[in-house]
Amino acid sequence: MKKKFTLFNLIAVLGLCTMFTSCTDDDTEEAMVLSGQWRGDWGMYYEIEHLGLIYTFDSYDTDIVFYPDHDYATHGYGYQVDWYREGPYERMSYRFNWSINNGVVYLTYPGYPEYNTSIRDYRMNNDRFTGYFSNGTQPFYLYKIADYYNWSYYYDYDYHYWYYDDWSWDYYAKTRGAAAEGDSVKGSTKEDRIVKIGSRLAE
Repeated sequence: MKKKFTLFNLIAVLGLCTMFTSCTDDDTEEAMVLSGQWRGDWGMYYEIEHLGLIYTFDSYDTDIVFYPDHDYATHGYGYQVDWYREGPYERMSYRFNWSINNGVVYLTYPGYPEYNTSIRDYRMNNDRFTGYFSNGTQPFYLYKIADYYNWSYYYDYDYHYWYYDDWSWDYYAKTRGAAAEGDSVKGSTKEDRIVKIGSRLAE
């Protein structure tokens, strides 16, 4: 009788697990796939003001990693680095928190709450991640680099890497007619340059 009672209890527990949580629910499965390093088109750009004129620079690549808070967690934290070929910034990096709830991915940026967004209508597998931001009409495209990643290479998070490139500024001044040739941007500070940062795919 004791063995039958134990077996009955085991069957009952498994039944409850299946009924209420399916043991591993869809959000957990999605979170397990999402965890890791991705690269691709996140649609990022930034605008700066120089001599009263606005310059826009588009990122050519985004490197983003999602870390779960623990095994089988449906939430966690991450780091994002956007790379630029032109303009005064070579890269821009951010911390963010993420979670998945009822099939929706939520991203919150503690340092930049205006960038908080959600991702719906997405498709994701172990190789590709594509979908739409909450206010976007065009999809983003990412491909997976690794399930686990050592982010120590990016030693300074939330840090905008600043550099000055004469060629870049001469190029934009000439092609867009936005500034006189030879204008220098060295006199301005980092803080008063950036007018806007965002994703064109989220607007």
